[in-house]
Amino acid sequence: MFGEPQTSYEFGPFRVDPRERQLIRNGEVVPLRPKVFDILLLLVQNSGHVLTKDDVMRHIWSNTAVEEGNISRTISTLRNVLGEDPSEHRYIETIPWRGYRFIANVREVSVQEAVRRINSIAVLPFVNVNEDPATEYLVDGITDNVIRSLAQSRLLRVTSRNSVFRYKGREIDARTVGRELKVQALLLGRVSRSDDLLSISVELVDTRDDCHLWGAQYIRPPDDLLAACDTIARKIGDKFRLQPPVGEQLTPTHHSPTHEAHVLYLKGRYHFNKLTPEGVQRATEYLLQATELDPNYALAYAALSDCHNYLAQRVEGKTAVLKALELDETLGEAHASYGFFRFLNEWDFAGAEDSFKRSLVLNPNYAEAHHWYAIYLANLGRHDEAEREAKRAVELDPLSLLMNMTAALNFYIAREPDQAIEQLQRVLELEPNYLVARSVMGNVLVQKKLYEQAIGEFQKVLELVKGAPAVEVSVKAIIAQAYGRWGNRKEALKLLEEVAAAGTTSWYSIAGIYAALGEVDSAFESLDKAYEQHDLSLVSLKVDPSLDGVRSDPRFDQLMTAVGIP
Repeated sequence: MFGEPQTSYEFGPFRVDPRERQLIRNGEVVPLRPKVFDILLLLVQNSGHVLTKDDVMRHIWSNTAVEEGNISRTISTLRNVLGEDPSEHRYIETIPWRGYRFIANVREVSVQEAVRRINSIAVLPFVNVNEDPATEYLVDGITDNVIRSLAQSRLLRVTSRNSVFRYKGREIDARTVGRELKVQALLLGRVSRSDDLLSISVELVDTRDDCHLWGAQYIRPPDDLLAACDTIARKIGDKFRLQPPVGEQLTPTHHSPTHEAHVLYLKGRYHFNKLTPEGVQRATEYLLQATELDPNYALAYAALSDCHNYLAQRVEGKTAVLKALELDETLGEAHASYGFFRFLNEWDFAGAEDSFKRSLVLNPNYAEAHHWYAIYLANLGRHDEAEREAKRAVELDPLSLLMNMTAALNFYIAREPDQAIEQLQRVLELEPNYLVARSVMGNVLVQKKLYEQAIGEFQKVLELVKGAPAVEVSVKAIIAQAYGRWGNRKEALKLLEEVAAAGTTSWYSIAGIYAALGEVDSAFESLDKAYEQHDLSLVSLKVDPSLDGVRSDPRFDQLMTAVGIP
């Protein structure tokens, strides 16, 4: 009478799960006493039919002597839980002198059907069961590979590595993580190593009710690691019934690297993800070794390009990314890196957009591609499109400070300060001492002409960067611009003299100070010098609020044309 354990029942915002004996409303479990749940299950399984009081007594209290009033009290409790007033009959109808009937439309849903409805997933960092630091890069690499394999699908939203790795080493609650990452499923994994074999255990969990959906264990030698990760991704694709577009695969076939090169790649990515100069330098060394061992390893060249770009090594960065694309034109990550390189370094705006679009076709779940594309669009004044891409970046990487900054930057240069402040406050809730957010907050407050508050924000930034002279000088240049707009010419000129003497501030920033002071000719002299030096900041010419003081001058349009900004 209580149905098969692999079937659940849905009505309105509710789902009844007999396996877990749970009532779920909009993803949240509703606490029920055992007998209340039993009556609910009996009613929904017999939806549309009258259940007499004798039927209820026989199935719910078959071995217990209870009064008939227990039934009406339990039904009343159930109605309260469902949010039904005594005078209405959305779910339960009382049939005088006979019993009760469940009148809402009930739909039976199999476990497999529930899985197919899932369209978002986060792969949490796999657990290193042996707690061996020497294999930590390998365990992280398995997580990365599974994420990357799943991310190829357009039908599944896969949370980025940056957000999921915030949970590394933490005890997790599936429902809580589901709410924080806004995903419907989690993939949990454990890796142990014994002699020359890896044991990889995985479990797929529904974050809406913490139910187990699928699990498996794979025993593989380390040199079969990539194949094991692809197998896990394909199994999940089968569970979700992901049907890629005709001619595409869930996991496109890329070059299979040698085991030794792949281990070096994993070590390189492991150190790059620390995002420190020392970590990126060490990553560069590992990735160079990987490409030397396997010259056809396109993904390693793409990762190497990211390292060179981080270290401002433009020639090496371009060489590496072009090599990646030469080896594998279907590598979405390489197209995204090349797009941002073309935008910043070559001022090739049309070519950059082509690269971004190609990247997102090949890897729609690559958060960095959406982030870079949003920055590109914002700097060209296409703010609605930029907002769309920024939102997508946050959906894919909700706990990343950088991704959350994207929308704030777009609002700032779109002259929407209130929305910028709202977004910046979200970022600062994640990390109160995030330098970029504090700096942009100061600029937004200048935009609102709240100069005293703006200077206060910039002073906080100066405190945070104390001991880094070059960064301090850059912050002082921004403060000089704020003083200039405030009308405090004396302080602005004092800081201008200081930053100019340091010799580390870009001519573009100095132009912003002159623009704030209303010294148009000096501003253009500085901008001309910035152009001669191919200053990367010139890509912001079209929209940068710090140049509002010179934007009406004919020389401004001439400079825009020279840079090639459409």
